[in-house]
Amino acid sequence: MRVGVVFGGRSVEHLVSIRSAKTVCDGVAAAGHVVVPLYADEAGCFVDVATSTRVIDEQRPHPTGSNPRASLHHLTNATLDAVFPIVHGTFGEDGTLQGLLEMLDIPYVGCSTAASAVAMDKVLSKRVFQSAGIPVVPWTSIDRAAFAARGLDDVAAFADAEALPLFVKPAVGGSSVGCVKVKDRAALVDAVAFALRFDTVALIERGVTAREVELAVLGASGGSMEASVPGEIVPGGDFYDYADKYLKNDAKLLAPAPVEDAVLDRLRATAIDAMKAIGGAGLARVDFFLLPDGSYFLNEINTLPGFTSVSMYPMLWSLSGVPLPDLCDRLVQFAVQRHADQAGTDAALRAFVASVVAGKAI
Repeated sequence: MRVGVVFGGRSVEHLVSIRSAKTVCDGVAAAGHVVVPLYADEAGCFVDVATSTRVIDEQRPHPTGSNPRASLHHLTNATLDAVFPIVHGTFGEDGTLQGLLEMLDIPYVGCSTAASAVAMDKVLSKRVFQSAGIPVVPWTSIDRAAFAARGLDDVAAFADAEALPLFVKPAVGGSSVGCVKVKDRAALVDAVAFALRFDTVALIERGVTAREVELAVLGASGGSMEASVPGEIVPGGDFYDYADKYLKNDAKLLAPAPVEDAVLDRLRATAIDAMKAIGGAGLARVDFFLLPDGSYFLNEINTLPGFTSVSMYPMLWSLSGVPLPDLCDRLVQFAVQRHADQAGTDAALRAFVASVVAGKAI
């Protein structure tokens, strides 16, 4: 198949996406497919295959234009059997790119538009997880309008009842951009104001002392899903912030992580439940806070996790017996099958409407 690998995009995770694209292109090619790299620069402009290939080879951003609409032909004329989107963060992981691909009728790897959007929004996803009976860290939220009008009045009861530290972060975003660990109640106002610079809603969470354990999930839409061996992030600083993720080299990755079998069974089941709760399919990395007593909170679900050579998602599947080429191939096959299933549904809907218009009995 001709598989388009879409990467880059309008996100603070632009460079990480370029690194992920290298791994994905290698995996898709090793699986026997034809790779068509499609880079979108930091303004959202798509470029030709030759330039896209150069970006991957040089592993650095390449400014190309300022009119994304005029560049869309690079995607629409590529004659693709499927797309492997690896645009992390906003305008790629949040359902916008998925919606574009659905409008263009192109099969794509990963979660649907709706599932991607819900997972990207920490407030919406927490509500979904809670309704599914999945434990999450106690939290509250505040939007810009309420904060501008009343300060912290709307969240004062929560903030006063919770012990320090608290974590404040934008409801929509990635890479811990805008995230602040609040150790002094006097600093909460500034932390909320800072988070609201990056999104219209700020999330305030209880701080917990816990291990950060991650599992990779893989599965077809409507089919069975699997969860990998666990991995663990050991932050190099006070918490796993942007600098710890991308600028320093102090954090440690443990894979596989030491987790008792009974606890791991529960984490695996919960990771799959979380994927199903958002209506997800294809791939996701599910992050947990694991407490010393074996209890846990689901932190978040990442529907387009990093795919660099040292990223947890492909590493965990490799350790689980699914090497990179097999992983990429399975994800592409899932995408094609889901598209075929949806085509059948669309045909049934059109036939239904036609029969009603014609006045025929259903």
